[in-house]
Amino acid sequence: MGFSVRGDYFEACTCDVSCPCIFLGPATKEACDVFFAWHVEEGDMDGVDVSGLNVALAAHTPKQMTDGNWTVALYIDERASEEQGGALAAIFSGQAGGHLANVAPLIGNVAGVTRTSIDFATEGNGRRVRVGDIGAMAIEQLVGMDGSGPPVITNPMLGAVTQPVRQARSSELRYADTWSFSADGTNGFITEFSYAG
Repeated sequence: MGFSVRGDYFEACTCDVSCPCIFLGPATKEACDVFFAWHVEEGDMDGVDVSGLNVALAAHTPKQMTDGNWTVALYIDERASEEQGGALAAIFSGQAGGHLANVAPLIGNVAGVTRTSIDFATEGNGRRVRVGDIGAMAIEQLVGMDGSGPPVITNPMLGAVTQPVRQARSSELRYADTWSFSADGTNGFITEFSYAG
């Protein structure tokens, strides 16, 4: 399967700012519950155009993420056709290869793949997403000490993206489906993404 997708990405988790998991450290709580959201600005898989669609993923991981046995649930934009939905599921689960395939071995349980409404919005230095009645997340970039922009983390040891991430803080984080979590004022990251395989 050949694919190429790029677009806008953000995440928020229950860890304090900044999440140590990306540096292979233990979570700041007893586990790390994290919500990921992608807006595909442009993308294709084997001739199937997936541009303009959204994807979200919830994950529950042990305190040490690299211990594996993650539980994940994948959410696919309900606007996607059957072919588009299949392509998005393959790409964002890591089944199609590429960067996300590196994270897939840490998953121990797939709680489900669900089609639902996913409203992804960019608002200046903030991002927000609403995933049906299941969950919502909103974050805002922090400002570094020189006042010129956000703190940036480049080349961490673990992450859902390869691009440098901009440090953010959540103002809303809630999820309730096969498990539940909620928080605010916790860690967030914003960046652009590009995957190919």
